[in-house]
Amino acid sequence: MQRRQPCETPNTNPQGQQRHPLLALRAGILSSTLAACALCGCAGFWDEVTSREFKFKDMFKPAPDPLWVIRNSNDGDKKSKALRSLKEPLQHGGSQQQQDVIVKLLIQSATSDPQPLCRLAAISTLQHFKDPRAAPALIDAYERASYFQRDRPEAMETIQEQALQALGINGNPIAVDLLVRILKAPPGTGPAGDKQNDLNQRICAARALGHFPQYQAAEALVSVLRNEQDVALRDRATESLREITGKDLPANAEAWADLLHKSGSAALAKKPGLGDKILKLASFKD
Repeated sequence: MQRRQPCETPNTNPQGQQRHPLLALRAGILSSTLAACALCGCAGFWDEVTSREFKFKDMFKPAPDPLWVIRNSNDGDKKSKALRSLKEPLQHGGSQQQQDVIVKLLIQSATSDPQPLCRLAAISTLQHFKDPRAAPALIDAYERASYFQRDRPEAMETIQEQALQALGINGNPIAVDLLVRILKAPPGTGPAGDKQNDLNQRICAARALGHFPQYQAAEALVSVLRNEQDVALRDRATESLREITGKDLPANAEAWADLLHKSGSAALAKKPGLGDKILKLASFKD
């Protein structure tokens, strides 16, 4: 009889009973799959296998239609995953009809879904849409986050901050008025939590304005350097000014104001160095 080597382990369960060969095979397949996905960094896979509803037999089933999940599921995790998976039809060979359906679903989810996770997912997707309805929807999502103010204030704050960030990424200039209004709002005077939330929103607005090379945005950022003492807010305003001008000036209101006064709109350039080229061309004489 062949003897088992010392490093071998018997094919038994904790009770000492021999395992069925099919069960051993399944365990081996699962172990190999987990190891492969771990090496590949499959974050979505780990979300699936750690879900309470995960079943091994479902691993190889086709993913459900995201639109069906969004319309019919009450599971916040599944809906948010479906919302994040949506792509803009007109940017991927789709039709205007498909575009209208997708945009309508995202707007409804971003502004009206009772689950914060789903609102955040819709906002995350909308921020990359070029559709002109995306930016107004993100503004509306910011305003309607107050739905959670009484029972889940932390959800309201998170949604508002994400909406402001999304407006910057989206890049539609209609967002500038809202962002400037938030940035210029006086510091909060309520409880400490409210004051911190107000400050966080102003920092988010300052960051978002870095996407808009407009004089209105630059002027609002300079006003922060002139009037505010909070280090984080001043740092963010300075970084955004550098982004929209391509200049590496210090956090000094007068230095930035002087640049804007002398150069005007020529100082507003998204790419570093471009402002210098514009100024050189504008001042060129034969």
